[in-house]
Amino acid sequence: MNIQLNHSSTTPLYQQIRNKIRDQILSGQLVDGFKIPSERQMVERLGVHRNTVKKAYEMLIEDGLIYASVKSPRGYFVRSVIAEAKADGGQKKNKSFSSLNKNFNYHFLGMQNTFQRFYNSSYLSDGIPFAGVLSNKEILPQTYLQEILKEISEEKLVEPYWFCDPQGTERFRGALTDMLFERNIYIRPQNIQVITETYEALSNIAFMYLKEGDYVIVEEPTIPAVVNILLHTGANVLFVPVEKDGMKIDILENLVKLYRPKLIYTMPDFQNPSTCVMSVEKRKRLLKCAYEYNIPIVEDDSLNVWDYNELYLPRLFSLDTSDSVIYIDSFNLSFFPGARIGYMVAPDNVIQTYSKIINKDQLFLNSMSQYLWARFYEKGYYTKYQRFLIDFYRKKRDLMREELSKIPGILFEVPQGGLVYWIKLPEYLNDRQIASVAERKGLFLMPGHTFFVEGGRGDSYLRLSFSSVSDEQIVKGCSILRNIIEAYSI
Repeated sequence: MNIQLNHSSTTPLYQQIRNKIRDQILSGQLVDGFKIPSERQMVERLGVHRNTVKKAYEMLIEDGLIYASVKSPRGYFVRSVIAEAKADGGQKKNKSFSSLNKNFNYHFLGMQNTFQRFYNSSYLSDGIPFAGVLSNKEILPQTYLQEILKEISEEKLVEPYWFCDPQGTERFRGALTDMLFERNIYIRPQNIQVITETYEALSNIAFMYLKEGDYVIVEEPTIPAVVNILLHTGANVLFVPVEKDGMKIDILENLVKLYRPKLIYTMPDFQNPSTCVMSVEKRKRLLKCAYEYNIPIVEDDSLNVWDYNELYLPRLFSLDTSDSVIYIDSFNLSFFPGARIGYMVAPDNVIQTYSKIINKDQLFLNSMSQYLWARFYEKGYYTKYQRFLIDFYRKKRDLMREELSKIPGILFEVPQGGLVYWIKLPEYLNDRQIASVAERKGLFLMPGHTFFVEGGRGDSYLRLSFSSVSDEQIVKGCSILRNIIEAYSI
């Protein structure tokens, strides 16, 4: 069993051991009945205290992934995920609240605070904003908007100022059906619910489907706010690692068999922060798994505009034949952030239930934003502006690639879409160290550990956004980062 510990990481050693053994079991490397090393053997191998190993094994037993045998043969053994799921119908007893769980949640909230601090610094300070994914002030569609606002004034229209149905205006939802048709999503206006942003939609969806003690699956790395929303329902969040072609489906399938989750959240295209794109084969396997176990999928497509290589892979919603997918998207980056407008696409029964939920918080939606976007689309400006955004940000991406390639020791993939780079630091560095020094020099980076709730995997990563920076800031920011890394390599 190959386990490498990072002693400079802030993730406790017992949790690192638990995470690594857990991943090997769920990926099928350690099969049913496999005897894992004894506590003494692991202590000698890893050079840690026996209590550290004991605590890791206790967590794995709580996870239902290993068991301890006091009879011959004695020791710790891998428990069959599939066999156990069949034996107990996939139902696991809710774990009692313990100081460990409490500390875990506090640790996560601390990560959320770290993320928010760096994100806010990207638009509240005068530094170089590599941390936040934000709109670029230089390219807001102000000319188009001024034209539309002038028309509203001259035509003395009432519609933009008036009440609208809690589901959204008919005009806006009608324009959305035309736009979605071009994405091969064929729906009726009644299957669209207007939202202010994707986080709001996810929060309400979680309220619909989850109760305390339920399980929900999320990709990892992921935005901490997503997990925070799910934790606030009292649910247990399970994490599936992502690779270049999307989440590791073998691990997903094993988690589903063992825990019977009530919801799956995924970002198949240009996943934030990893930028990976889920393959068509994995999309089909994900849908098949969700259908077999009757699990709703939330598909977040909020970075769909930035498809630099024109991949045009089918959305999960397009491939779905069993009404398993809820599709959410936002225009906060592709229109203007002050509009605070997006939408959700779902089957009739989901829309009906969702409408009842939002009525508890609001009686009507922002009519003006809906009207502005509908006119923006009807005039052909949305398509024209989308092409402009792709060209504009492709140049930003390519410039950052050129500058990052000058930094020794880092590793990264050129993103096919989205607005960030996900870079791996040299092994002797960690994300907190680099982000802290960079902040003092006026460069704001997003530390990788904030995207890994269970810790231990993100300490050597940084997320760099090119969404709101000028070309000069890209060059200067990458130069600062290069100088910091070179200084630590001496």
